[in-house]
Amino acid sequence: MALFISLAYMVISVDNAGLLRFLAFWVACRSGTSGIRLYSSICTFFFVLGVIVGNDPVILSGVPFLAYFTRETGIDPPTAWIFAQFIIANIASAVLVSSNPTNLVLSGAFSISFFTYTAKIIVPVISATVFMLPLLLLIFRDPKFIPRRLTPITLSPRSVLVDPFGGIFGATILILTLCALVSTSFLHPQVYLVTVPPAVIVFLRDIVHDIRGYNARKHGSQCRADQEKTMGDTNPRSTSVFRDSGADIAHDTIADATILDYPEVESKHRQCDNENLATSIPAGDDRLTQGEISEKRIETQSSKLDTLRSMFPNVLIILRLMPFSLVVFSFSMFILVQGLAVTGWVDVWAGWWNQWVAHTGTVGSIFGMGLISCILCNVFGTNIGATILLARILQVWIQSRDPHPRIKDGAIYALALGSNYGAFTFSFPASLAGLLWKRLLMQKGIIVTMSQFARLNFIPVAVAMGVSSAVLIGQVYIIHR
Repeated sequence: MALFISLAYMVISVDNAGLLRFLAFWVACRSGTSGIRLYSSICTFFFVLGVIVGNDPVILSGVPFLAYFTRETGIDPPTAWIFAQFIIANIASAVLVSSNPTNLVLSGAFSISFFTYTAKIIVPVISATVFMLPLLLLIFRDPKFIPRRLTPITLSPRSVLVDPFGGIFGATILILTLCALVSTSFLHPQVYLVTVPPAVIVFLRDIVHDIRGYNARKHGSQCRADQEKTMGDTNPRSTSVFRDSGADIAHDTIADATILDYPEVESKHRQCDNENLATSIPAGDDRLTQGEISEKRIETQSSKLDTLRSMFPNVLIILRLMPFSLVVFSFSMFILVQGLAVTGWVDVWAGWWNQWVAHTGTVGSIFGMGLISCILCNVFGTNIGATILLARILQVWIQSRDPHPRIKDGAIYALALGSNYGAFTFSFPASLAGLLWKRLLMQKGIIVTMSQFARLNFIPVAVAMGVSSAVLIGQVYIIHR
């Protein structure tokens, strides 16, 4: 889990700096006014970004961007754009081991190196992506979903950059870390030795950035207080006059332009403006009751917390977004699956799977595992729970039956495809990304019902799984002749 947590911190730090939103706006501005061209460009961008950082960061940054973009361009409903983002992000997350926790489960369960995993999965994934864009254009061919001509957005991409240097620094460290993971996988190093040091470097950089910002804000507050004291009360609007000059106008304009669409930016600006609370005791009070003492303690603790939030706003935002609960959830699922193994259920299901493979061979192994994994994502504790269970079943099956390498590889990588594609099947709880996507959309006033989710995802997931499975069949026959 050190690998997952380390990469998660670096990705969230880059997103918190505004770099991912900047890139999304930059792509939109560069794509012109053609609706189909812009739709294709955004889908391509989400795929590339999803490969590098995974599906969750794409959803976390992409939903606010699409909400602002579709509102500014008058696209109503934004169905085609939000579904394309969700589908493409979950397809792309299958490429790298680090892009999705389910990939980490599989690579650990079957001792697959990062390079080997990516080499064997990338062709089926790219094949599905190539088919997906024309399919989405066909499904949403009505001009109300994808207008032929669009009004260019007026917001400058630079206005969503909160910390330009931090975003570039974190993205560089992240890309170098991913390259190191893939290139050193032949040496089989302990992955935490590769990922933890870069995450610590990014963490320390964020702390230094917050401290420097806190000192600058503190110095600015003292200067304004001295100026107000000098001018007195002769001009009651003096504070706003000083605040509305020079760079402050640009800062406030950026905040106002983005604050409605990016709640994390709003939280950051509010935290940056927090002042330390001062608690004074009236001079005439010689003795305090127990309740008053407790109240003073609470106020003191609150003051300390406010000071901490003001001093480290970015670090606290990143830590609050960290998926620590996912670690607990994964451990719980491992314990549950181990319980099923001890009671003999995993052996029974492994026997059933062996009977299916004996009658259907390689083709049945790949199509069958792809179908089962997609369905179980909706009923067995998200795609993480389904992957843990099915990986354990395949482990027992491999150990007891020693299948042909072609059938074994086909089943493992079909599970990898299904655990990622299963996120866009029938229900939001099929993945944690689906729950996050729905929550962010509701915050933006965009409602997607469960029936609409299942209906619009049915054809894309069937085509994606069918194309990838067909390509995977040809691939395993070529590799294992």
